[in-house]
Amino acid sequence: MQSKSQKRKEVLEMQLNTPIEKYNVDGKSVYVKRDDLMGDGSVLPPWGKLSALKNLLLDIKPTRPLIHLSVYGSWSGWALSELCKDLGYEFIMAYPKSQKYPEQMLEKVDKYIALKPNMMSILYNKVGSIAKEKDYVRLPYAFDHNAYIETQRQRLKDVKKQLEFDHLVVSSGSGVTCVGLLLEHEPWPSLFESDNKRTFHTVCVSSESSIKKKFSKYQIYDSDSVEIVKSEFAFDDKMEWYDTPFPCNEFWDKKAWYWLEQNISKFEGDILFWNLGGNW
Repeated sequence: MQSKSQKRKEVLEMQLNTPIEKYNVDGKSVYVKRDDLMGDGSVLPPWGKLSALKNLLLDIKPTRPLIHLSVYGSWSGWALSELCKDLGYEFIMAYPKSQKYPEQMLEKVDKYIALKPNMMSILYNKVGSIAKEKDYVRLPYAFDHNAYIETQRQRLKDVKKQLEFDHLVVSSGSGVTCVGLLLEHEPWPSLFESDNKRTFHTVCVSSESSIKKKFSKYQIYDSDSVEIVKSEFAFDDKMEWYDTPFPCNEFWDKKAWYWLEQNISKFEGDILFWNLGGNW
């Protein structure tokens, strides 16, 4: 009989090569990278950030307990808890205690610290204070680390070996996860591709300015080929009236797919939608 640890490793290893599916949107074909299938939804969350998170942990190699803030709507606490068990690291999840924070998420982790609900920046600084006081290792905000970003870049590089497409559409929270995809997609003219027509589109629920700031760190700016769109729907709006043809995280990916459906007419050429998360 398999141990839970063996099953965790098997699930993660089996799901790295997530499928690419084809859907019809208003007569146009849209390819969908089903990275929501990276986790099985039972042992590991249905989240396309697992492999990047694992590589981040392997790069940091913490010798002291790890602490990370996991907010409502995110699977980071669950994911880090399981990955750290496999790698032999101690993990503590900090979270804003409120009535809407699901109890089942607390059941997914062994150790957690409840914080008084507040603005994200204040919560993050509070976690920093706890880490300093307790001598914990705090992970970088939104996993903004080269090992994490390069893993996402490599994932798109692998997709490009089997699929040609012109336009990439992906949701964004902080903008960190899609940076790697954007860097690999290269939606800008170059010395060898002066007629490059590739475009990149990200739909966010945070402020557009925060995404622009993140992109500018890599000398990437909003342009005709790089579009940052603020969703018309609030973060907490799960859009329960709207159905998607595959599971989408209601806080991020669902809003990006809705935007794509509403704007499909402006696209000429092949489209790849990168689905990062399944149903919350």
